[in-house]
Amino acid sequence: MKALKNISIYTGGKDPLFIKNGALVWDKDKIIKIVENDFDEKNFDGEIIDGKGKLLIPGLIIAHNHLYSALSRGIEMKNGNPRNFYQILTKLWWKLDLALDKESIYYSALIGIIDAIKSGVTTIIDHHASFGYILGSLDEIERASTEIGIRMSTCFEVSDRFGEDKRKESIKENLRFIEKNINRKDGMIAPTFGLHALFTIGENTLKECAEIGNHYKTSFHTHIAEDRFDRDYNLKFYNLSPIERLLKEKMLNEKTLLIHCVHIDEEDKEIIKENDSIVVHNPESNMNNAVGLPDVFELLNRGILVGLGTDGFTQDIFRETQVLYIAHKHNKKDSNVGFSESNKIVFVNNPEIVKRIFGIETGIIKEGTKADFVLLDYTPPTPLNEKNFFGHLIFGLSSRFVTDVIINGNYILKNRVFKNIDEEKILKESEVVTKKLWERFDSI
Repeated sequence: MKALKNISIYTGGKDPLFIKNGALVWDKDKIIKIVENDFDEKNFDGEIIDGKGKLLIPGLIIAHNHLYSALSRGIEMKNGNPRNFYQILTKLWWKLDLALDKESIYYSALIGIIDAIKSGVTTIIDHHASFGYILGSLDEIERASTEIGIRMSTCFEVSDRFGEDKRKESIKENLRFIEKNINRKDGMIAPTFGLHALFTIGENTLKECAEIGNHYKTSFHTHIAEDRFDRDYNLKFYNLSPIERLLKEKMLNEKTLLIHCVHIDEEDKEIIKENDSIVVHNPESNMNNAVGLPDVFELLNRGILVGLGTDGFTQDIFRETQVLYIAHKHNKKDSNVGFSESNKIVFVNNPEIVKRIFGIETGIIKEGTKADFVLLDYTPPTPLNEKNFFGHLIFGLSSRFVTDVIINGNYILKNRVFKNIDEEKILKESEVVTKKLWERFDSI
């Protein structure tokens, strides 16, 4: 049993509390007790850690990510800059995922996870593609996440875009990883069934994916209508929207992760609501790709579960939250929206998504939940309480204040130093791996 004393605590959740002088007690992977004011050290049978006045918050969650993008930072596209969304895929991402090999997949995951944890992230829901190395690729992501100690969900994106052999392998990799991890009880690894955007998935492939995923009752994880091209293509060739194609194959349920949903119509929204499926918003990536922004606050008002991801654009969920808050004010030209909606997405909905996918409760500080939390070396210059905490997050807090990250009851980052890995060694090795990856990228 362990206790953190001399801390302030923000609990998160629907009805958050702020404790100015408190302590947190946990045993193994579970939070046991939240103490306000006087902590009885003399009668505590366990290790006591001095929090030195730091602020404790729930571990943060990235509800959609692409760790395989981590080694693309600074890459040069010698075949010309992309001019639209489809060219972004063909000139960058589809070339990168053909260039990835076993080693670079592993280092991509390591680098992405390191950045995420230093930003206060304790859980990642990942979506992977490496069509140059498919079978066994998800094991490399699992290996990296296990070595560092983060909660991880991952899958392989099925697609017909590179032919029949790679299509079969992508389905096989999902199935293999699901069978390997579906009965895990520790809540550290959770498989989903990955699909690329449906404009690269034919009818037979979609039916096969539906049969496997529904048999194992696992989550389907797919991009939906990120660009208008996806919607228009499906309507032209299947006479159905991407959402309607999923509905036809009975792939919409409370675990289904629908990423982006920028270009969906009223009927699509009603279908999502009726099937209690999840929409994950990635504002920085949407703006970077110039595809537009979905009206996620309107989706919230409909009762749809909306979460926040990064789409691999960043691992910094603090920054993504701040962009979420600002972008929709700008889009709606309304200064009165964004505060409560963004707060709900990050501190209520993201934990609910993890609960559906992992079957555990985290992302909130309360008795009985997983011991996932973050310490910030933040001395507020203005009053801080449960009502204005989100204001501090938007206008004052950032990942630079993160000093300690505890996941599943274990210190993963302590005083800004990783406990299980040699960060400096990994960064140096990663540069060597990346140079080889970029050479392969240039040759495709």
